[in-house]
Amino acid sequence: MKRLPIIFSFLLFLALCASMTYWWLQWMAPATRPLIAPVAAERALPAMAAAANLFGGNAEAVPTVEVQLSGIIMAKRGADSLAIIALPGKPARALRVNAEVIEGLVIKQINPRNVVLSERGVDREVRLPEFAPRP
Repeated sequence: MKRLPIIFSFLLFLALCASMTYWWLQWMAPATRPLIAPVAAERALPAMAAAANLFGGNAEAVPTVEVQLSGIIMAKRGADSLAIIALPGKPARALRVNAEVIEGLVIKQINPRNVVLSERGVDREVRLPEFAPRP
């Protein structure tokens, strides 16, 4: 029982040392810097010529025309739907299914968010811009 105050004092001394060490390390620690997220790398799409050559075609044989889809007017009957299409340097026109945009480029199908065009037997999809209102 005589040693109990000495042991208790020693434990309090250890607690004081631990507390002082903790606060010393907190005071001396460098300031944390904010993390900067790495820039996401854009994925490069493979060349269309590679895909065409894979299946025995020639990508250079079909020149593509830049077509901008400005809007779509859907009707109850699919044949009555209209696609508002603009070509570079020309005003936008409203066209129905099977109408020619230019020679060799025909509207094959009109959907609520996209239009399927057929250019010399090759189908391609033209989507509405993302800022267009949803139906």
